[in-house]
Amino acid sequence: MGGKCLDGMSVSNVAHKYGCNESKIRQAVASSAPITAKVTSQVRDKTLVKTEKALNLWLEDMNRKCVPIDGNTFREKALSLYVLLKSPAEEGQLSDEKKFKASQDWLNSFRNRFNLKNVHIIGETASANEEAAKAYPAQLKKIIEEKGYLLEQVFNADETGLFWKKMPNCTYISKSEGQAPGFKAAKDCMTVLFCGNAAGHLKPGLLYRATNPCALKGKNKNLLPVFWQSNKKAWVTAALFLDWFHKCFIPEVKRNLEEKGLDFKVLLIVDNAPGHPVALRFPHNDVEVVFLPPNTTSILQPLNQDMICCFKATYTRLKFSQIYSAMDADPNLNVMECWKSFNIADCITYIKQAMDAIKPETVNACWRNLWKECVNEFKGFPTIDKEVKCIVQVARQVGGDVFVDILEEEIEELIESHRETLTNKELEELIKSSTDDKDDDDEEEEPASWNLHKFLEVFQAVKHLNDLISEYNSSMERSLKITSSITDDLRPYQEMFQQLKRQQ
Repeated sequence: MGGKCLDGMSVSNVAHKYGCNESKIRQAVASSAPITAKVTSQVRDKTLVKTEKALNLWLEDMNRKCVPIDGNTFREKALSLYVLLKSPAEEGQLSDEKKFKASQDWLNSFRNRFNLKNVHIIGETASANEEAAKAYPAQLKKIIEEKGYLLEQVFNADETGLFWKKMPNCTYISKSEGQAPGFKAAKDCMTVLFCGNAAGHLKPGLLYRATNPCALKGKNKNLLPVFWQSNKKAWVTAALFLDWFHKCFIPEVKRNLEEKGLDFKVLLIVDNAPGHPVALRFPHNDVEVVFLPPNTTSILQPLNQDMICCFKATYTRLKFSQIYSAMDADPNLNVMECWKSFNIADCITYIKQAMDAIKPETVNACWRNLWKECVNEFKGFPTIDKEVKCIVQVARQVGGDVFVDILEEEIEELIESHRETLTNKELEELIKSSTDDKDDDDEEEEPASWNLHKFLEVFQAVKHLNDLISEYNSSMERSLKITSSITDDLRPYQEMFQQLKRQQ
């Protein structure tokens, strides 16, 4: 009887089948747990095992995007995944389908199996908690005033998914990707972790599924313009967030405040995502961490007030501009070749440039709903209208059958698609590809280092470039200005070269 419950049948159904009361069935389940735990992997429904793995991925995806989930929605998702993941040999076996009913008892067992203590499955479908959102700013203001925090000492951190190679659905690139079997590069999602105050932002964190992608071979990851982390799903866990907190947030904020001559006394505001552990409340003597009320992120979270959307729009423009520049420099290239050559190193470059392009007034305006006293001359929350028009213009310059007729609505859809939750098919592909991550992972190598030969090679290339600029430019004054600027920018390398020569 206990075995029937462990296979997914509800307690009430088992009691009815065997003519017993429900308490007796529960006792049987409890007493059989130590025995069945040793052999569960041998007797459990294989389709159910795959279903639960996919459900766990989906649940993590929904929670990291702060999408509230009610019990009925969760059970419906479980049933639909179970049907999808059944093998062809099982299709006609109705008895197998009846084994799994997504009962409350199964749900409780599922949560225990996957240790989902921080995952929120709520009793009723929830929307933004407007009452809590109205009350919380006054509570936060009281904390800020009592502790004497300055504008530069109050920070907000938030994560977002970024499909770093994705193109509009209408394009040939997207359609051909959709028809190809296996892993989809356009669905390769990373997590970008933003953190900033009402005056600016810090170095972003970047979480990717591969630890050592080929494009970063020989690069010192401690010297990237992002804080580099990895796990197989590229999702923030409590351990990774704490790692970011101690190794990136603390040193970055210390440096930032020291430059301004301010004390290291900090308030960090985060939401209730599963990757933000309760342990954050006491991580550092000089850092106070507060959590936004549940289901208020869309209203209160500063970084969620279209700042992240502005970042994604700028990143998209830079990605399109890269394709245009590459094809303009080499007419033999086509769009597909440019898209395929776009790698993680390029992505990191554009993340840095997109962050730098965000204006201080944009960052400041996003704090309006949470801490209006710190906002200067509020003129409305930022929009992406201008950036979208610019992207369309660049795309049409690329031309061809791919982009010549692209519309603003299609670009807006692309930017918005970074918020999409995983479909059943994508969950299935993610499970299948989880063992193939090593294909994108190189062995860790020592970072590339300078030597005299490399310096001389660079200096010779720069001299050749300066000679070409002087030869082809009809304005001597303009060419002198450009070549002088190049020489000035190269001065740190000249100093490194001289220092290395003295050591030889």
